[in-house]
Amino acid sequence: MADSPPRQPVVERRVTSAGGGMEDWGIAVETPVEIGINGAPWTVMMATPTDLEDLAIGLALTERVVTDIDAVERMTVSNYLEGIVVDLTVYAHAVSESARNRRSLEGRIGCGLCGVEALAGLPSRPTGAVGKRISVTAEAVHRALADLSALQPLNLATHSVHAAAWCSADGGIELVREDVGRHNALDKLIGARVRAGRIEAPGFIAMTSRCSFELVYKAAATRAGVLATISAPTSLALEWAAMLDLPLMCRGAGDSIVAFAPGG
Repeated sequence: MADSPPRQPVVERRVTSAGGGMEDWGIAVETPVEIGINGAPWTVMMATPTDLEDLAIGLALTERVVTDIDAVERMTVSNYLEGIVVDLTVYAHAVSESARNRRSLEGRIGCGLCGVEALAGLPSRPTGAVGKRISVTAEAVHRALADLSALQPLNLATHSVHAAAWCSADGGIELVREDVGRHNALDKLIGARVRAGRIEAPGFIAMTSRCSFELVYKAAATRAGVLATISAPTSLALEWAAMLDLPLMCRGAGDSIVAFAPGG
């Protein structure tokens, strides 16, 4: 039924501790979220039911389905027994049908673009990556990654949720979005910055996950100076970072920060 009460992102469960006692534990909610464009279904994501307007805008931008984010007239969010529907009303000229059709197929089986065919079709300068990116120091990345866990209320309650943060050049965290999916968290972060009119402002992205290729692709739709992650990038992530000229950093041994220069 539409317009039912919004889902909560955390549910409480009684669990048995290692010592045999009982305790309350927060369980992260994961629910189907259908993203529609102009009343027609586009794709379905399994996501945490928070900041879904941000998710829809971010996904439409990072998957290059909406070519002009200012062409989004409005968004509606409807709750049903089987999931949540977020529909974007977009001027037709700003919808890429080829990108829309690709995602509608791949969304059923994966969290991002995949395969050689998709890589070959990757644009050399993704939409939204405008101007020169700022340089980011290892000290700034270390500060952001060290501070991020305290700014994750959902993860503090559940111990199972990823976060994506937008950070200033000195590593100060300006905005955080959380989700059970790392790619969803990043889409939410980017969508929130779009809605605030801040998508072209300088800074960098810090995330509580490994660096996978779809995160590189999505981050390149911003002016992020670096994509910094807790764990190291995969080989495909490095290839895409080189193609998209996006520096990567991750946490190394001890308190060190490892940098991967594009093409290096």
